[in-house]
Amino acid sequence: MSKVTIRRCPTCNTIRGHTDQVVAALRKEPGTQVEVVDGAKGEFTVQVDGRTVSQLNGESIPDVNEVLAVVKRTAPAGARA
Repeated sequence: MSKVTIRRCPTCNTIRGHTDQVVAALRKEPGTQVEVVDGAKGEFTVQVDGRTVSQLNGESIPDVNEVLAVVKRTAPAGARA
């Protein structure tokens, strides 16, 4: 099982909404546990088992498919169904 942690800005509605979309998609993936925690202002960071795999780059936020792809590539082989 992979543990995905998303650190997101607690005040930015755009990032909060995007986080909701990413979480919904990740929860459909077997063997994936998702946790959302408040991060710094303007933050959107995705970690798999404590390792940062994706994050906001300037003004560009990774889309849902990009996050799913990197999480799938990063997940331990035993966690993939």
